[in-house]
Amino acid sequence: MKLLSAITRLPGLWMLACLLQGCAAPLAPAAWNIQAVQRINNSAGQNAATYFELGKFYQERGQLQLAAEAYAVSIALDPRQLGARNAQAVLDARLGRLEQAASALRELVSEYPQAAQPMNNLGYVYYLQGELAQASSMLEQAVARDGGRQLARNNLQLVQAAQVDAAAPAAVSVAVALQAPGNIEIINGNGIRGMAAQVRLRVQVQGIVVSRLGNLPGFRHARSQILYAPGNERQASALRLAVAQPGQAMKLVPVDSLGRGAGVRLILGRDQA
Repeated sequence: MKLLSAITRLPGLWMLACLLQGCAAPLAPAAWNIQAVQRINNSAGQNAATYFELGKFYQERGQLQLAAEAYAVSIALDPRQLGARNAQAVLDARLGRLEQAASALRELVSEYPQAAQPMNNLGYVYYLQGELAQASSMLEQAVARDGGRQLARNNLQLVQAAQVDAAAPAAVSVAVALQAPGNIEIINGNGIRGMAAQVRLRVQVQGIVVSRLGNLPGFRHARSQILYAPGNERQASALRLAVAQPGQAMKLVPVDSLGRGAGVRLILGRDQA
């Protein structure tokens, strides 16, 4: 099995996994910040923490099936842990299994009532499900437990903005609802050859169709961001969820129009290098 053969290469993979773990700083709304829980249960390096780190390594490479297998082994070795269970729920959400993710995250919130990360993730899943009141309540709790740090606060602001939009006059809501979502573009703004194509492959396995690739003249874009035209906010949020890396903030920017029938445009900066 690929998963077991990967474990035999553990000095190199372990170093890479540790690098990934070191990037677990707060990030912007759609980027999932997975909180690592280090717990050593068996010997020879094949323990719950090892498989958890291996799962994160595979997930960052877009190898989602291998990531799911690694998380499953980690959970089997330590069924009560927070880390791999939270990561598996995030993976389910990225694959569109929102109800499954919400159920798992509700269990974690109940078992770990002082942990901000599962609350933040559950609040964001509620947002994706359109449950704005539940999302707002959960994210307010996450902000309170997280000391008001940027990740949960940004997600709460996103939900509050959606609540304001939902309360807008009916005519405006209907007009936006009737707009068909536009195409998704990925634009290379960092100059790394093939980067836009790589990101397209990564999001396609998660069911997101990209209609066009392009380059941004100068290749001097420092930070990645997602622009979206009216009626495309959910598409933009789903795209950010699919591409964001742990420790990376990715901004959603509403614009009046993107041209060429585009509804969402991802501009890749040097933070994606």
